[in-house]
Amino acid sequence: MRKNIYIQIMIMKMKNKLFAFIAVITLLGCTIPGMHMKVEGNLLSNGDERIYIKSINQEIKIQNIANYEPNILGDGTYRIGNGDQISITVWGLPEIFPISNINPDQNLRRVDSNGDLYFPYVGLVKASNKTQNELRNDMTTELSKYFTDPQLDLSIARFNSQKVFILGEVLRPQRVRISDIPLSLSEAIGAVNGLRTETSEGSEVYIIRQPNQIDDFPRIFVADLSSPAGFITAGNFFLEDNDIVYVNANGTTRWNRVISQFFPFSSFLTSIDRLVND
Repeated sequence: MRKNIYIQIMIMKMKNKLFAFIAVITLLGCTIPGMHMKVEGNLLSNGDERIYIKSINQEIKIQNIANYEPNILGDGTYRIGNGDQISITVWGLPEIFPISNINPDQNLRRVDSNGDLYFPYVGLVKASNKTQNELRNDMTTELSKYFTDPQLDLSIARFNSQKVFILGEVLRPQRVRISDIPLSLSEAIGAVNGLRTETSEGSEVYIIRQPNQIDDFPRIFVADLSSPAGFITAGNFFLEDNDIVYVNANGTTRWNRVISQFFPFSSFLTSIDRLVND
């Protein structure tokens, strides 16, 4: 009997400490890492913000996509990359380049890690960073050394080289490939079945962009997808290779994730309670 009373007293003390601990966390919740995505920086005249990121020792501008005027790289067409698979057909030379009674995969050529592909009578040809038309012209020129007016058809059969990553509070986080049709932010969100309505903070969708030929530093964009109007703006913002789209969690979810760290301890106390009462 005394042992049971002693255990009950100890349980009450442990519970009191736990409740006090949770109360302190509640009061200091805003200071817990990960509770909020607010950043300290210099507010710009257009509403954008500059923040200093210690890990890379750089000041980065967080720019609203509504204020973004993209830099135009080349003509905007898709450029072949390592890993893409190219379908090549040569017409009019069936005895050398058969086009019937063959497996379609036999016409595929994969761009290797050096950016090259191999084709008979052409040898190794540089394919990476070229458009379909540029590669077709280069290969036609090489085939013309052996054949009269070769008719070569070329297309990208499988897009493997360019991709973006959709992470955070979306229904199906995954990698989404970029094809020769530009991929907008709204299309990328649609490809992962949209935001998690219960846990996402639609006004805090971040796009982290890697350095490119024009910018030698990363860029961060923010989009507000909490309303239909935000998706209209997102429809005009096109993603680039290796972009990372991160949908932030709302405040309640962030709080629940912190509190959930203590649930195993609470369950342990409940188990002891049942043991004593039994």
